[in-house]
Amino acid sequence: MEVLQRSAPVTVLDVPHAWSEWTRSVLGAADEVVICASPDLANLRNTKNLIDALRKMRPNDKPPHLVLNQVGMPKRPEISPSDFCEPLECEPVAIIPFDSNLFGTAANSGRMISEMDPKSPTAETFSQLSHIVTGRIAVKKAKKSSLLSLLKRK
Repeated sequence: MEVLQRSAPVTVLDVPHAWSEWTRSVLGAADEVVICASPDLANLRNTKNLIDALRKMRPNDKPPHLVLNQVGMPKRPEISPSDFCEPLECEPVAIIPFDSNLFGTAANSGRMISEMDPKSPTAETFSQLSHIVTGRIAVKKAKKSSLLSLLKRK
């Protein structure tokens, strides 16, 4: 972990949900923690346990970011985002809707969501999440029409 942090400006690890000494060590050393959870009762229990453990383990660090994933899946009983977050005492930084077509197509073609549909709300959510976690701000490109209007004024 130390070598990885020294050699790369940003490192993202997808840690399994099983709690072990290895995951405890990785989460303790991380600069930022993002917890992804589906809005159901089992995930609420696991997320609450993880947040409580992280608060004890990292009392001086920022709290973990919460991402609710697969929100609005048909025929699945789920907890509303507000009811899910209330016992956690946190707000989600992102809510990602269930979109089997977009995610399935991206997975089958081996492409990122932003490559499949860069204008989708999900791609924008991922972009905002990356800015929150890294602390970096995206500089939006100026439109050609606005550049031309500035040149014409002079």
